[in-house]
Amino acid sequence: MRSIKRLLVVVATIAAIAVLVPSASAASSTAFHLDKTCTLDSSEPLGYFCTVQHSDFKWIPPATEVHYAAIPPNDPELLVAASIPIKNGSTNGVCVWSDPVNAVCTFSAGTGRLTQFHLVVVVTANADQSVWYWDGWYWFGARG
Repeated sequence: MRSIKRLLVVVATIAAIAVLVPSASAASSTAFHLDKTCTLDSSEPLGYFCTVQHSDFKWIPPATEVHYAAIPPNDPELLVAASIPIKNGSTNGVCVWSDPVNAVCTFSAGTGRLTQFHLVVVVTANADQSVWYWDGWYWFGARG
């Protein structure tokens, strides 16, 4: 089972790098940073509820909620769904965790303001896991 997890982490990392490298050089890609605090969500098995504290993307302002939930039947410690509901839209993504504090999350084509929104971030946390960080790239529209 451990080798399957490692394989999935390697595949996810390669996929994230494949997306991030072209994104960094594309004119329409923009750097993204977000800080959030998280707590266990008792309404969702193995879920978490996070609140954005700071974001450099205007449509995901402070107080925006981010929800994580396990994707059955996969290992809940490895693959989770993430959703970001905002005023006038939302987006959903998948996060692949390589260990308890490191992940790569990929979001694509949401609704409303986030139609054609794409986001790829690396997730990390501070030492006591009281603050979580998303750093990566976002863009709107199809990749060219």
